[in-house]
Amino acid sequence: MRRFQRAVALYDEGDYAASLIEFNKAYELAPSYKLLYKIGQVSYKLKDYAGALRAFERYLKEGADKIPPDRRTEVLEEINVLRSQTGQIDVLTNVFGATVAIDDVVVGTTPLEEPVLVSVGKRKISVTAPGRMPVTRVVDVGGQENKKVAIDLPALVPETRTVVVDKPSKMTTWSWVGLGASGALGLGAAVMGVMANKAADDLSAMTYVGSTPDAAIKDQQSKVKSRALVTDILAGAAVVTLTTTLVWTFARPDPVVEADKSSSRRLLLQPAVGLGSVGLTGEF
Repeated sequence: MRRFQRAVALYDEGDYAASLIEFNKAYELAPSYKLLYKIGQVSYKLKDYAGALRAFERYLKEGADKIPPDRRTEVLEEINVLRSQTGQIDVLTNVFGATVAIDDVVVGTTPLEEPVLVSVGKRKISVTAPGRMPVTRVVDVGGQENKKVAIDLPALVPETRTVVVDKPSKMTTWSWVGLGASGALGLGAAVMGVMANKAADDLSAMTYVGSTPDAAIKDQQSKVKSRALVTDILAGAAVVTLTTTLVWTFARPDPVVEADKSSSRRLLLQPAVGLGSVGLTGEF
């Protein structure tokens, strides 16, 4: 009763939108055909001709013989006028179960059971469905027009993005250590090579009398051989160290980490380079 009274007060104040809400709430709480007459009147004031027509038709149906003859005549005249102020929209889509809204009010899902009664004028039709692009269209509807509107919902195309990811460097601390070690070994080989050549030149300048070299010459020969040997060792170590470092860096860029299946301990392997040697060190 209070909602009805509030609705009447709002109607008298000219707040038809709020009055319609209260009348609809009152009808939901206590359905009565008499309220439908009020709902029809307020809807007409709001120029919601389709809503007024639906309300008046339900009023006649639910009130039946309880409606006084003069009131019935009045409502029938209103209905005749409203039919010229309304039309119908029949929405057809390529998707079963798509949601259809007219002027932002959901009216059903496709296929619609029957065309939707609307007021004359511009009407906004929105159709949505999962996996499909929503489509909105505005159409003009004339009085007593049955307008068929076909709307196809395109399938959504998965979004593609170009993601630029900075490629992490394969160079690790051990890579730089290996390059430094190979450089040092190469430099040592070069220095020893120069020293070996110098010793060889000095040996060539030495002479001796007789068939057996003296002690000084033998010492110089030994010096040439030892320096040449060290040069070869350092050069070989430099090549091996450099090759191992490059292979380890680019073929096996990350430390080899394996989980010990028998326990939670881990095995960590890392390269170890040294003078004339290459190997692996591990922590258990």
